[in-house]
Amino acid sequence: MLANYTNMNAIQTQASCTDAKSALELVGNLLTNGGFATAAYTQAITENFAEHGAYFVIAPGIALPHARPTGVKQSGISIVTLTSPVDFGNVANGPADLLIGLAATGNNDHLQLLAELV
Repeated sequence: MLANYTNMNAIQTQASCTDAKSALELVGNLLTNGGFATAAYTQAITENFAEHGAYFVIAPGIALPHARPTGVKQSGISIVTLTSPVDFGNVANGPADLLIGLAATGNNDHLQLLAELV
């Protein structure tokens, strides 16, 4: 059940972020606030974006930022809605205003979490 993967400390609506970095940091900080990860995971998310780009913008307006499990305590998600979309540089899917941060302890948990989201 998806409710087992998040809590109110990991959700923020109508957030204001000016750029991709601040949006990714918010997603990661919420995962930390929710008890799913440490600050190391937030850093891993931003480094992943710097190295691999915006592949995680999966559909128009929807982004699923994530990284390898460095700093992940337990699998979970953070949910952010933005007042204005942020451009991550993904031409196919454009700016995103719904961000779902994924923290998974490993490949199996990652796949199970994605299946729950779908």
